[in-house]
Order: sequence, then structure tokens, then C-alpha cells
Amino acid sequence: MITVFLDSNILISALIGSARSAPVVLVDWLADSRVATLITGRCCIQEVEKNIARKLPQAQPLWQQFVIASGIRIVPCPRKSIAGINVKDTAIVAAAVSAAATHFVTGDKRLLAEMRAAKSKLPQALTPREMLETLLAQE
Repeated sequence: MITVFLDSNILISALIGSARSAPVVLVDWLADSRVATLITGRCCIQEVEKNIARKLPQAQPLWQQFVIASGIRIVPCPRKSIAGINVKDTAIVAAAVSAAATHFVTGDKRLLAEMRAAKSKLPQALTPREMLETLLAQE
């Protein structure tokens, strides 16, 4: 069983993206899947809610339905540093590590590069498309 941590940018993309975009397809598939557990951090949820309230308040009911329907598990975001990860993203990566995520999905190119270059043991950092390819290869 794999555990997939979704960064806030993937959650937003899955909520407002086109039906055929990689984040939408990935989240839909994972939400209906029995091969993976979906998780995210409380700090990611808060970031999404802050952005929705500011930029797209009419989407708040849809967001709440999305969180419930996806079955995503929300974990705490511990405040600890992780070597090689910028301060802005350490709580998010720490949440994934604490939750024993096997994969970390983000569209943030800088964070992807930092996680891939980090010396410490972190979840495998992937784009949504790479995660879909990984899941397809396992079937």
C-alpha cells in the first residue's frame, strides 16, 4: 500500500482544473483507489482555504464536498527543520515524513528539486503526471 501526500497546489489544481488535467485525474483516481491512501497536512488545507476565501469564495462549498468525498486524511504539520528544504516548506515536508508518506506530489518545481536533492530520507517527490505513471506501472 502506498501513501500519497498532496501539496496544497495539487489540491487547488484538482479542485479548479480541467477534467483531463493530471492533478484532477490523479486525485479522482486515488480517491476511488484501494491501492493508495491519500493524505495532506493541516497547513496545506489552511493554505487552500485561505486562497479560496480570497480568490474564489463561491467555491468554498465545493471545497468542503471535495475534502469529504476524497477521503483524504489530514495530518498535523510539525514545525521542524529538514536539511535541504527551504523554511517555507519544511512543515509540509515534515508532515509527509511524520505520516510515513511514500510519495509526495507537488507542482512546485523548486520544492521538487530540493526534495530530490535532499540527503535525508524523504518520500519520493513527484509531479502529478509522474505519480500517475508510477501508479500505472504498478497495475
